[in-house]
Amino acid sequence: MAGDIVRVTSKGQMTIPVNIRRALGISAGDVLAVTVDGSEIRMRRVEVTRPLDDSDPIWRLVGIGESGETGVSANHDRHLADGEVNRWKR
Repeated sequence: MAGDIVRVTSKGQMTIPVNIRRALGISAGDVLAVTVDGSEIRMRRVEVTRPLDDSDPIWRLVGIGESGETGVSANHDRHLADGEVNRWKR
C-alpha cells in the first residue's frame, strides 16, 4: 500500500486516510496500539474484549475441574493477557 501523507494538529492528532481505515477495518471507537520502531510510528488495531459480568454462567464452572495446576485462579488475568498477546502475534 502506498504511503499517504497526513498532517499532525497542534494537539498531536491526525486523520487516518479512509482507504487505510477501510483496508484494515478501522471504525470510530476502535482501539489502536501505537509503537515506535526506529524512526517509524506503527499502529495496529486491537480487539478489545468485554470483561465477564458477575452473572455470566461461566463462573459456575470455576473451580469444579481438577487440573493439578496450582495458582490458576490467582493467575487468571495473567493467563488471559498471555492468550491475548499470543493472539496478537499471529
